[in-house]
Amino acid sequence: MEVYLACENSSGDPIDTYVVTASAMLVIVKLTLLRLQRSTLSTNLFSAIQDWCSVEDAKSRDIMIQHARMARIISLSLFYSGFFAFMLYMLRLLPVVTANERTFYLPTSCLFESVTSLQYVLITFYQVVQLFIAYAGNCCTEGIFVGITLHLCGQLELLMIDFQQISRRRHKQKKGSLVEEFVVRHRRLLRLTETIEDTYNIIILTQIFTSAILICITGLQLIVSLAIHDFFLVWRSIMSFNILMIQLFLYSYMGETLSSKTQAISQAAYLSEWYDLPTNIMRDLYFIIARANVPVRIRAGKFYNIDLNSFKNVLKASVSYFSVLQIMLI
Repeated sequence: MEVYLACENSSGDPIDTYVVTASAMLVIVKLTLLRLQRSTLSTNLFSAIQDWCSVEDAKSRDIMIQHARMARIISLSLFYSGFFAFMLYMLRLLPVVTANERTFYLPTSCLFESVTSLQYVLITFYQVVQLFIAYAGNCCTEGIFVGITLHLCGQLELLMIDFQQISRRRHKQKKGSLVEEFVVRHRRLLRLTETIEDTYNIIILTQIFTSAILICITGLQLIVSLAIHDFFLVWRSIMSFNILMIQLFLYSYMGETLSSKTQAISQAAYLSEWYDLPTNIMRDLYFIIARANVPVRIRAGKFYNIDLNSFKNVLKASVSYFSVLQIMLI
């Protein structure tokens, strides 16, 4: 409505309007889909709880703690970067009440042109809440994704270690088939990978599409702010650009890491002392290696593989579109 009205006394930046609108739409998609897919996502969470409760080996616990700490560092880095950008936005658009003009956090000077002082305070407070939800919704949903994905990578690494030590563990196995136990664990981890894809594939697709657009717009805003010597806006644009790049890189890096961990199972089984095993177990290992050689990938929208190569392609496309916008508008 603000863009449509475009009144003369509007002090809002149209670029800010597009950035806030795109971020809000992205948050709505993320929170709605996570709510609808909560039963699917809970499978990974309950599995992680069982893993932490059932671990007995100190080395295995150290590996799990290492992945948990990595997830914590990544999540907090994204969280604090987003909070810093949020505070810059608050300081840059700090509302000032004057006799003739009122400024708002969100570009709504046309819509709320004639409001009382009490209404102005309530609208401002409501807009702060909206911006905080947009910030928290964008940053915290990535934290959940990083946490469950890195935990799954840790479980795959533990399975790799077990495959490498299969010859020694076979002599300690009192009953049942050790290979059957490994196959059951491998199938469970593959199913958990599928649940992550089922939960996040639409979210990742929306994130890629929105990030590509926002990278173009934020880069354009950076050039405009440099041209008018608004260095506060320059820093805010840089922070927003960094957050967009971090979000996009996180999904790509997690997809690449998870795919490489699943493929590494085949190498771990091959590097084990399979030549000391009975013939039937050697034959079972052959089928395990054949299955692990098929990479498990997280796909956006079930059709676009998410890895570091996709991050490079999206970045190249965004820079190309940004160059076109720069020629058209600057």
